Amino acid sequence: MALSLRYAAVSDRGVVRKGNQDSVYAGPHLIAVADGMGGMAAGDLASAIVINTMRGVDRPPPEESVADELADTVGEANSRIRQVVDKDPAKEGMGTTLTALWFDGAWFHLVHIGDSRAYRLRGDEFEQLTMDDSYVQLLINEGRITPEEAETHPQRSLILRALGAPEVDPAFQTLAAREGDRLLLCSDGLSGPVSDDRIAEVMRSAETPEEVVQTLTQAAIDAGAPDNVSVLVADVVAEGEGNTAMIVDGAANDLVMANSDTAALPRVGAKGKGDTVELPAEGAESEEGESSEEDGDGEKPPRRKKSRVWRTVITSLVVLALLTTGGLLWLRTQYYLGVSEHENISLYRGYPVEIMGVKASWLEVESDRPAADAEEGLRGRLEEGLPTDSYDQGLADLEKYTDPSDDNSHLLPLCDATQEEAQAVSGDCRTS
Repeated sequence: MALSLRYAAVSDRGVVRKGNQDSVYAGPHLIAVADGMGGMAAGDLASAIVINTMRGVDRPPPEESVADELADTVGEANSRIRQVVDKDPAKEGMGTTLTALWFDGAWFHLVHIGDSRAYRLRGDEFEQLTMDDSYVQLLINEGRITPEEAETHPQRSLILRALGAPEVDPAFQTLAAREGDRLLLCSDGLSGPVSDDRIAEVMRSAETPEEVVQTLTQAAIDAGAPDNVSVLVADVVAEGEGNTAMIVDGAANDLVMANSDTAALPRVGAKGKGDTVELPAEGAESEEGESSEEDGDGEKPPRRKKSRVWRTVITSLVVLALLTTGGLLWLRTQYYLGVSEHENISLYRGYPVEIMGVKASWLEVESDRPAADAEEGLRGRLEEGLPTDSYDQGLADLEKYTDPSDDNSHLLPLCDATQEEAQAVSGDCRTS
């Protein structure tokens, strides 16, 4: 029995950000979310390019080579981003996540890269279908931190893979569709401030996709919405009961890309948040790892020409990500306070991680203040890497934490003349 989709989607700027770098798209055969990154390097353009390329597969997938066609479409989207960078090197570092489902009436063909997520509610079982391509997820996989610790980890925003790199290798899988399933795609603007428990609660209780979208978007806003918030929900319903109009929102609603060029065209059908937009179809292509998942009747998905599976160890993935995702250039926009080789409080550019013996950071400014002079709490944060928003803010923080006249410096009290040197060595006070 063929099935169809009933969907709703919205992309909100959020409370803090001045612009929206997210893009969402929903149609009868394709649902997708992209979260652009790169700030001034045009993350909004990257997500718009990808979504307006991917919409070309919003049609019934072919009976053969579905995975190849999907992968080729993702590759074309990535090539269009690289074309923009080639024309304007100042945009080097622009990139975007992508989580998309291509629907053929019986199967979902999923492609994922980055930390935008896909969830599924089947009956009462709520599960996350994707795994974040992030540094904290790597730490979770290695057992070094818990998921709860990841929520407040200073490097929780570090993405290891995204579109925009010279070469990309997204994850693919095939999932059987079942009437009554409810799918959620979202950017980390939702999954960050709103817990999985709250998301699951709304997914179970809301009557319609529109209600889910509105409730979850408001939940993110109520939680402060520090990032753009994109939410897309699709219910699997009987044939003929689904939607037919396309929905496009966010950056992709402002920038519709021409089929053969990456130049932005005038805004199409921009009536307001979540309004439907009529867009022409384009071509597309794909690739995927063979799935061993079976449907309720024990049937397996169609065979594919290509089969991509995870073949590299995690450390190799991290190195590849940092080297090919515009990671080196992007890292150069990040700053943190740490401890230098001379054990002094210092300002670094990059992230406090080391991959296969290679540090992902560079020393910018080293102070004369030993880290041992800092209170225990500050010392621990410095050893882990204390994030700061920018180079200028980093200099201000460095001065703050090294200036003994600043009441907020968190330095140990000065040893007086009656205190023995051993007390200073033990960390009870500082000598200067």
